[in-house]
Amino acid sequence: MANQNLHKGHRERVREKIVAGGLKNFQPHEILEFLLFHTVPQKDTNPMAHDLINIFGSLENVFDATAEELMEKGGLSLNSAVFIASIKDISSYYERTKIEKTPFDNGDKILNLFKPFFIGQQKEKLIAAFFDSGLRLRALREFGYGNENGFRVNSKDIVREAITFSASYVAVAHNHPVSDFTPSKADINTTNTIKNQLEYFEIELLEHMIFGTNGVFSFANDNTLSCFVSGEGAK
Repeated sequence: MANQNLHKGHRERVREKIVAGGLKNFQPHEILEFLLFHTVPQKDTNPMAHDLINIFGSLENVFDATAEELMEKGGLSLNSAVFIASIKDISSYYERTKIEKTPFDNGDKILNLFKPFFIGQQKEKLIAAFFDSGLRLRALREFGYGNENGFRVNSKDIVREAITFSASYVAVAHNHPVSDFTPSKADINTTNTIKNQLEYFEIELLEHMIFGTNGVFSFANDNTLSCFVSGEGAK
């Protein structure tokens, strides 16, 4: 009973601290300790938080882990593992829905639209965004798959979706999970193909971004690549 009262008092103090100032002054293990409050009601979660960060190497790696990994390596229950594994997806959903409501009239907004889709991603994929004439988002779709030579995508599928959504503009992005953002020859050729096929239907390809281990590459802002020399791209 004394231990339960001690834990209860500690948890109340942690919650009061969050109400007063949020999580900005918390250490990584304290953030994880607080999250575990919600699935471990009658146990000191501080040692659990330290153990998880030691096992996975960082708080970010804990959030990137799957529920199965959290159970097998971290010793969490199914309830706790699913809760922690969902944090990344919840964060991505929040960021995505927050920015979908405004016109995407510059490159930074397009960057922020795509970024959540590639947080912690270990496999290469391509995301296409479809915009109306006012640059408001109509839809987001995932296409293609990656290999060692770049990503493969059927550009006709992107064009078909653009027509379906009555899009005036399209932007695409894909990731290089284990390499830098330098576009491969396949990346460049595919970008040209998508751009040319969209132009046939008077739809403009605003941007193609590559998320690599060292940052983000923008085709629209790189004047050395022929695929955007004739177009304005994202400003």
